[in-house]
Amino acid sequence: MKKKFAMNEVITRVMLFALILAVFAAIEPTVLSATNLFSMINDAIFNGVAALGMMVIMITGNFDLSSMSISMLASFITLKLYRLLGYEGDFITMFLIAGAVGALIAMINGYLAHKFDLSGFVVSIGTNLIFGSVFFTFLKSSYIKTDAMPQRLLDVRTSSLLSIKIASGTTANLNIGILVLIVTAVLLWILLNKTQIGRGIYALGGDKNAVERVGYSSRKITLLAYAIFGACVSIAGIYFYSNAGTFEPGLIADKGSDVIAASIFGGCNMKEGKGSVGGVLAGVAIITVIRSNLILLGVPVYYITFAVGAIILLGVLVSSLSEIRMNRN
Repeated sequence: MKKKFAMNEVITRVMLFALILAVFAAIEPTVLSATNLFSMINDAIFNGVAALGMMVIMITGNFDLSSMSISMLASFITLKLYRLLGYEGDFITMFLIAGAVGALIAMINGYLAHKFDLSGFVVSIGTNLIFGSVFFTFLKSSYIKTDAMPQRLLDVRTSSLLSIKIASGTTANLNIGILVLIVTAVLLWILLNKTQIGRGIYALGGDKNAVERVGYSSRKITLLAYAIFGACVSIAGIYFYSNAGTFEPGLIADKGSDVIAASIFGGCNMKEGKGSVGGVLAGVAIITVIRSNLILLGVPVYYITFAVGAIILLGVLVSSLSEIRMNRN
């Protein structure tokens, strides 16, 4: 019953995405151009990978505000390691290193939340400031300009999975980074739906007191969930900076709201241990199509920020109403 209900929620969000896209296309036909569609998909890669990580800890009943601080810190450490060692390597190795660094950083939050029985949300308020301070003060971070970025990483922004020539003579490119999102989504779907670990993650979010009684370790599951979260936001971060071609901290700092909005509107619910890969991807698609096309239409940034905030509140409301409906059934 719950799986059927969850699938209905995903379908509803996909239909909503199609409706929103159709409305924008009616206002501005170029919305459906290959250039704009590929641009939206490329924009969704960061939010998608990061939101999937956020989904995992939300399923366990936690929430974390330090995602962008972790992402920046892990990306910076990874880039500094590469410069220090003088190693170019390949971008896949760089993504994996960033993920490992981010996992270790995020596990600090998980350890504190579990060890002292604290809300992950409260813990992340403090660690967000600490991670930010380490990043900006102790590491003396600033710009890492294009000529100082590893060339293999810069190659990511010019590598295309698919290219389509437009009549105007330009080319629409689908960035190879979409493979990172696809692989992340597939691996997390398998983990959550086909493994004992996945059942433990859902069990922890559903009833924290009962999870130990059915043979799961709440400490191990919490730490694993935070490790996955940290790895995802850090991989998303290193991808983002590869596309930007430079390491400027401020570029990523304000993207946290979109990640949160996509997770919540995608159906993640901390109270019930709810969340699905399909739902989150649909939430990412909705957030991306709204933000990208409002920018295309020349809407001022503060109106776009208002829209994202409204989507977060709407997501909470929809989740609450869905919960009421399910309980009645």
